[in-house]
Amino acid sequence: MAVRPIKWLLLLRVEEDMLSHPIVPLILATVALAVTNNSPRLDQAAEQLFHDRLYQTNLRGPRWTGNENQNTLTTTVATALQIAGLTVQTLNTSFSRWDPRWWSLSLKLTDGTTLGLPTTGYWPYSGDSGLQGVNARVKDAGSYALFPNQTANVNSLDLADANGSIVFFDNPSPTRNYSQPGYQVLGSSVPTAAIPELGNLTNPHWQSAKTLNFTHVKELGVVGVIASWVDTSDANGALQFLPNSGAPGNGSVHYDVPGLYVGNSTGETIRKLVQENRVQSATIVLDAPTVQATTTTVIGHLAGKSGSNDTVIVYTHSDGPSIIEENGPILLLTMAEYFASHPLSISVDFVMTTGHISGGHVNESSWMAARPDILANAKAAVVCEHFGALEWKDNHSSGKPVYEPTGQHEPMWTMVNSSSASDHLHQLYLDAFAGTNDALRMAMISPQTVNGVRSQWYGAGGSSLLGYSTIPTVGIIPQPDYLWAAMVDGGWSKLDVEMAITQVNVILKLIDSIDKQFVAG
Repeated sequence: MAVRPIKWLLLLRVEEDMLSHPIVPLILATVALAVTNNSPRLDQAAEQLFHDRLYQTNLRGPRWTGNENQNTLTTTVATALQIAGLTVQTLNTSFSRWDPRWWSLSLKLTDGTTLGLPTTGYWPYSGDSGLQGVNARVKDAGSYALFPNQTANVNSLDLADANGSIVFFDNPSPTRNYSQPGYQVLGSSVPTAAIPELGNLTNPHWQSAKTLNFTHVKELGVVGVIASWVDTSDANGALQFLPNSGAPGNGSVHYDVPGLYVGNSTGETIRKLVQENRVQSATIVLDAPTVQATTTTVIGHLAGKSGSNDTVIVYTHSDGPSIIEENGPILLLTMAEYFASHPLSISVDFVMTTGHISGGHVNESSWMAARPDILANAKAAVVCEHFGALEWKDNHSSGKPVYEPTGQHEPMWTMVNSSSASDHLHQLYLDAFAGTNDALRMAMISPQTVNGVRSQWYGAGGSSLLGYSTIPTVGIIPQPDYLWAAMVDGGWSKLDVEMAITQVNVILKLIDSIDKQFVAG
């Protein structure tokens, strides 16, 4: 049925009077449907299975690196890949996992009362107070300021006379600007005017760049830290796992300076009480023991019909706090099952790394050393993560930030290398968006080197190694405000499964196009 309309169209002589014929719109619509039906896409059964797997995975809770939920996910996905006919390899890593359980903050006031204060979360890997907590006077260290280029000013904190104190400070978040010279926009699926975030990407997770030198802080005699969000709503700052930076070494030794985050209004309360000399001491409880754990990278190899060693790498990570942050394994499994039943000529290696939430104690790119053949044989690499993310932002129109949906989806930020060898992949990627709804806003950006400084390639650990290599790479990384946040509902309310399916179909089209080019030579 798909062939006949095309033949009909070819038999028509394109004359002005014929273009007005009533049958022409019907023919054109039929041709469009035929082209669409020939494009790789999930069928209804696969879409339902995709939804079910996301929903049921989310029910189990966060997939922190090496916890039971993550290990269950990787084991289940590895088994499903084998059932689909892939050759599966698992690479295990043992490490010391920091495990925050209970945390709280209170102030002992000079009038003898105790004031319990709400927190928005903890400073990852900062320490372990045990359930007894640490108690000390409060030192107001001012603000952990930013330079104009949005990097942290490590000398802005007043740490004089900090010995024996719990240090309090404001911690404003950096922003990013993908329209500055450090990044070059190479293409988009919609007009760039429809992606205003290009010029001002406000986002709490840029806090990941503002680490503390806890070793130095400990040497100064600081016993605890209270950091306050600035110009960020409590809801947006809640349970952000930031910064994701562990103590030096293998993780078995933490910093021993337990730190908590508080919201902006709570921070203002603390500062006011300290300035009025009404605070006798603060107590931080951060019960976060270190436990031994094992975590797994999964590699699924789908052999191509050609019999050659040439391959496409499809890459993601498997650990994170929400169903948006680490839905990558389910994305890749869905793609693998599709191509297992729709064989390609080129091979595909589906790699699901681990260590993303380990504070650097698990090397996300270690699989590259274990399997250098995959990189050597790769003709292209596609990094997929965070599909289906709805956009939520703080709305400041009322004078204070209110966290709410914007009514849009997160831009599908795509990091690419700008080498001439990658130009063809860029065009194939852009072509894969043909026919998608304008709600899918993709911007393809290339990190540049300016004044000797190379702009950061964001994505699953190791994706920058692919991006800066000679392998043509597209690294897809939607970056919602809640990306690093644990949420009571696991992020389900911020996930649009239909959009995730659309994005999966885009990648299916891209890989199919790469395969066609491979066959064509």
